[in-house]
Amino acid sequence: MKVQGDIKVDASKEAVWNALNDPEVLSKATPGCKALNEIGPDTYKAEVVLGIAAVRGAYEAEIQILEKTAPDKYRIIMKADSKMGFVEGNAVVELDYADSKTTIRYEGEAKVGGLIAGVGQRILSGIAKMIVKDFFKKIAAETKTKELR
Repeated sequence: MKVQGDIKVDASKEAVWNALNDPEVLSKATPGCKALNEIGPDTYKAEVVLGIAAVRGAYEAEIQILEKTAPDKYRIIMKADSKMGFVEGNAVVELDYADSKTTIRYEGEAKVGGLIAGVGQRILSGIAKMIVKDFFKKIAAETKTKELR
């Protein structure tokens, strides 16, 4: 399933870039994240608990940030496993600065398997879009909070 969108942030491109690469911010922005530990350069293990429809449950996830071109774009890969199945995502995140705002654009796709996949594409697509949008909204909020400090 495809996931794409954009969100405007009242912050500099560098501030948004820094937030997108800050493990503390990533932890706060990831829906249901209970722990996020760096296991290598730009590679993290996460414990995530989601309570949304068929994707409800505890997941062990690995997140990698690749192909960085600071402060313009990177690719993020996520793989999460639970008793209910798996979720895999791959997206390109790009930043554009204009009129004192930074636009975060993201485009990618997600795959699901196991019991989760039996729910139905339309429901899963809606849940995936909601989770991704929530993540970037939280990145925007955390960026603004950090700039105020």
